[in-house]
Amino acid sequence: MTQEQIITIVKKSLKIKTINKNSSSKNIEKWDSLGHLNIMAQLDKKTKGKSSKIDLTNCTSIKTLSKALSKI
Repeated sequence: MTQEQIITIVKKSLKIKTINKNSSSKNIEKWDSLGHLNIMAQLDKKTKGKSSKIDLTNCTSIKTLSKALSKI
């Protein structure tokens, strides 16, 4: 999954318009625990369940999500 695809999913999940490769839970207010669950649910849907096999709980930025999802 490309970084652009991840950015699109995070934007859709959090219902925000502006996001980039440096975005994280530290600089996006809506990326809280509920927002993170929404992101994980959308990623699971997009990867047809493959993302549920890796630990995404500590992936709180676009960069960490990209790194983790590059393994599937």
